[in-house]
Amino acid sequence: EANNEAINAFCLLHVEETLTQARASEARWLRGAPIGLVDGLPVTVKLRSGAGPGDRSGVEVARRLVYEAGVAGLCIHPRYASQRHSGRPDYELARSLVEELPVPVLISGGLSSAEHARDAFERTGAAGVLLARGSLGNPWLFEELVGTRSAQPSPDEILTELDWVIERACEHLGTERATRYLRKFYPWYLERLGAERAVQDRIQRAPTLDQARETLRAAVPVGSVS
Repeated sequence: EANNEAINAFCLLHVEETLTQARASEARWLRGAPIGLVDGLPVTVKLRSGAGPGDRSGVEVARRLVYEAGVAGLCIHPRYASQRHSGRPDYELARSLVEELPVPVLISGGLSSAEHARDAFERTGAAGVLLARGSLGNPWLFEELVGTRSAQPSPDEILTELDWVIERACEHLGTERATRYLRKFYPWYLERLGAERAVQDRIQRAPTLDQARETLRAAVPVGSVS
């Protein structure tokens, strides 16, 4: 088991269970009867319910991935691909997969708050939830979901988090590329700060990170971005 506080992530290792599963897979391969091409490899797949309204091809693909390919688990985002990230997820469809398939099924889609995530988890009976886009600009959602936080983040916390994101982007991408890359991140934080649309527009158009930060300092009177 390991915990990485820098990225707020953890890893759990089930050693004995994993070894037991590996030995069973090895025996199937030796008999010439593997479950599928990935039998023994812990492969998981995330997919949507279909391409558009009325299309449930994703459900059939999920079944084939489990029974023919032998994947270890699935994550279903129960929206059509054409819905992108809007519209009501079909949690009943997800529940049907949870009840039918013999592997862990995770749920994703529409999990923008701890309340929504708990509701989806309970309604579907899923093995777990993937917050995905719900946590963009809101890493505090993880604390809310596990019950270690109840208050919304303060403006200072939001600014500090945004500054951390900016610094890490510069380290990873270089300043020039990070300047462009971060433009899709700003709205997630600025909306939480209640920034006016004009302020968001100025920050999005800022040609340098220094100018983006200056605009942010001027627009948000609390805290600072160093």
